[in-house]
Amino acid sequence: MKIQRLCAVVIGAIGCAAAFSASAAATPPEGDVLRTDLAKGVTDAPVSIVTEAGRPTTLIVQNLVLKPGADSGWHTHDGTEFSVITAGGVALQQAPGCAVVRYGQGQAVFIPAGVPHRVENDGPVDATVVVNYTLPAGAPPRGDSPDVCGK
Repeated sequence: MKIQRLCAVVIGAIGCAAAFSASAAATPPEGDVLRTDLAKGVTDAPVSIVTEAGRPTTLIVQNLVLKPGADSGWHTHDGTEFSVITAGGVALQQAPGCAVVRYGQGQAVFIPAGVPHRVENDGPVDATVVVNYTLPAGAPPRGDSPDVCGK
Protein backbone atom coordinates (compact mmCIF):
# COMPACT_ATOMS: atom_id res chain seq x y z
CA MET A 1 0.00 0.00 0.00
CA LYS A 2 2.80 2.40 0.87
CA ILE A 3 4.51 1.65 -2.45
CA GLN A 4 1.27 2.32 -4.37
CA ARG A 5 0.82 5.67 -2.63
CA LEU A 6 4.46 6.59 -3.24
CA CYS A 7 4.07 5.69 -6.93
CA ALA A 8 0.92 7.79 -7.18
CA VAL A 9 2.68 10.78 -5.60
CA VAL A 10 5.70 10.43 -7.90
CA ILE A 11 3.54 10.06 -11.02
CA GLY A 12 1.45 13.05 -9.94
CA ALA A 13 4.55 15.17 -9.38
CA ILE A 14 5.98 14.21 -12.77
CA GLY A 15 2.66 15.04 -14.44
CA CYS A 16 2.50 18.46 -12.74
CA ALA A 17 6.09 19.22 -13.63
CA ALA A 18 5.46 18.32 -17.27
CA ALA A 19 2.33 20.46 -17.40
CA PHE A 20 4.04 23.52 -15.93
CA SER A 21 7.31 23.16 -17.83
CA ALA A 22 5.80 23.48 -21.29
CA SER A 23 7.70 26.33 -22.86
CA ALA A 24 6.36 28.85 -25.34
CA ALA A 25 7.06 28.12 -28.97
CA ALA A 26 9.69 30.30 -30.63
CA THR A 27 8.40 33.01 -32.95
CA PRO A 28 10.60 33.51 -36.01
CA PRO A 29 10.77 36.92 -37.71
CA GLU A 30 8.18 37.63 -40.38
CA GLY A 31 8.57 39.71 -43.51
CA ASP A 32 11.80 41.20 -44.78
CA VAL A 33 14.16 41.69 -41.85
CA LEU A 34 17.74 42.75 -42.51
CA ARG A 35 20.20 43.09 -39.66
CA THR A 36 23.64 44.63 -40.19
CA ASP A 37 26.31 44.52 -37.51
CA LEU A 38 28.04 47.90 -37.41
CA ALA A 39 30.80 46.75 -35.11
CA LYS A 40 31.78 43.86 -32.88
CA GLY A 41 34.57 44.13 -30.36
CA VAL A 42 35.89 42.30 -27.35
CA THR A 43 37.16 43.74 -24.07
CA ASP A 44 38.31 42.21 -20.82
CA ALA A 45 37.80 45.51 -18.98
CA PRO A 46 34.85 45.73 -16.58
CA VAL A 47 31.90 47.59 -18.08
CA SER A 48 29.31 49.50 -16.05
CA ILE A 49 26.74 51.85 -17.53
CA VAL A 50 24.72 53.63 -14.86
CA THR A 51 22.11 56.29 -15.49
CA GLU A 52 20.31 58.48 -13.00
CA ALA A 53 16.90 57.07 -12.09
CA GLY A 54 14.00 59.13 -13.39
CA ARG A 55 16.22 61.17 -15.71
CA PRO A 56 16.07 60.80 -19.50
CA THR A 57 19.12 59.35 -21.23
CA THR A 58 20.38 59.91 -24.76
CA LEU A 59 22.24 57.27 -26.77
CA ILE A 60 24.46 58.62 -29.55
CA VAL A 61 26.16 56.30 -32.04
CA GLN A 62 28.86 57.82 -34.26
CA ASN A 63 31.26 56.58 -36.90
CA LEU A 64 34.59 58.27 -36.19
CA VAL A 65 37.43 58.37 -38.73
CA LEU A 66 40.86 59.52 -37.54
CA LYS A 67 43.37 60.18 -40.30
CA PRO A 68 47.02 59.26 -39.63
CA GLY A 69 48.41 61.73 -37.09
CA ALA A 70 44.95 62.93 -35.96
CA ASP A 71 44.47 63.53 -32.23
CA SER A 72 41.14 64.08 -30.43
CA GLY A 73 42.68 66.40 -27.85
CA TRP A 74 41.96 66.00 -24.16
CA HIS A 75 38.24 65.74 -23.42
CA THR A 76 35.58 64.14 -21.23
CA HIS A 77 32.00 62.92 -21.61
CA ASP A 78 29.13 63.38 -19.16
CA GLY A 79 28.22 59.72 -19.74
CA THR A 80 29.96 56.50 -20.65
CA GLU A 81 31.72 55.87 -23.94
CA PHE A 82 31.82 52.36 -25.36
CA SER A 83 33.60 52.01 -28.70
CA VAL A 84 34.79 49.37 -31.16
CA ILE A 85 37.77 49.85 -33.46
CA THR A 86 36.61 48.66 -36.89
CA ALA A 87 39.73 49.50 -38.94
CA GLY A 88 43.30 50.58 -38.23
CA GLY A 89 44.30 51.31 -34.67
CA VAL A 90 44.33 54.03 -32.02
CA ALA A 91 46.39 54.99 -29.00
CA LEU A 92 44.31 55.89 -25.93
CA GLN A 93 45.68 57.88 -23.01
CA GLN A 94 43.47 58.49 -19.99
CA ALA A 95 43.68 59.82 -16.47
CA PRO A 96 44.69 59.05 -13.82
CA GLY A 97 47.42 56.59 -14.90
CA CYS A 98 48.31 58.35 -18.17
CA ALA A 99 49.72 55.18 -19.77
CA VAL A 100 49.20 54.99 -23.54
CA VAL A 101 47.31 51.83 -24.55
CA ARG A 102 46.99 50.78 -28.19
CA TYR A 103 43.83 49.20 -29.55
CA GLY A 104 43.38 47.55 -32.94
CA GLN A 105 40.60 46.31 -35.16
CA GLY A 106 38.08 44.17 -33.29
CA GLN A 107 38.90 45.52 -29.86
CA ALA A 108 36.38 47.33 -27.67
CA VAL A 109 37.18 50.31 -25.45
CA PHE A 110 35.14 51.40 -22.41
CA ILE A 111 35.66 54.84 -20.86
CA PRO A 112 33.65 55.75 -17.74
CA ALA A 113 31.83 59.08 -17.49
CA GLY A 114 33.95 62.07 -16.57
CA VAL A 115 37.37 60.46 -17.22
CA PRO A 116 39.72 62.83 -19.11
CA HIS A 117 41.24 61.11 -22.14
CA ARG A 118 42.59 61.57 -25.64
CA VAL A 119 42.71 59.31 -28.68
CA GLU A 120 45.38 59.46 -31.37
CA ASN A 121 45.88 57.65 -34.64
CA ASP A 122 49.61 57.05 -34.51
CA GLY A 123 49.48 54.55 -37.37
CA PRO A 124 49.96 54.87 -41.14
CA VAL A 125 46.31 54.23 -42.17
CA ASP A 126 42.90 55.66 -41.27
CA ALA A 127 41.47 54.45 -37.96
CA THR A 128 37.71 53.90 -37.92
CA VAL A 129 35.80 53.61 -34.66
CA VAL A 130 32.10 53.08 -33.95
CA VAL A 131 31.50 55.16 -30.82
CA ASN A 132 28.51 54.85 -28.46
CA TYR A 133 27.81 57.52 -25.86
CA THR A 134 25.22 57.07 -23.10
CA LEU A 135 24.61 60.62 -21.89
CA PRO A 136 22.16 62.54 -19.74
CA ALA A 137 19.54 63.98 -22.11
CA GLY A 138 20.64 67.35 -23.44
CA ALA A 139 24.32 66.87 -22.56
CA PRO A 140 26.82 67.51 -25.34
CA PRO A 141 28.70 64.44 -26.58
CA ARG A 142 32.05 65.94 -25.59
CA GLY A 143 33.60 68.60 -23.35
CA ASP A 144 37.16 69.90 -23.65
CA SER A 145 39.57 69.07 -20.82
CA PRO A 146 43.03 70.32 -19.89
CA ASP A 147 46.00 68.03 -20.59
CA VAL A 148 46.12 66.11 -17.31
CA CYS A 149 49.12 63.96 -18.27
CA GLY A 150 51.50 66.35 -19.99
CA LYS A 151 50.82 64.42 -23.21
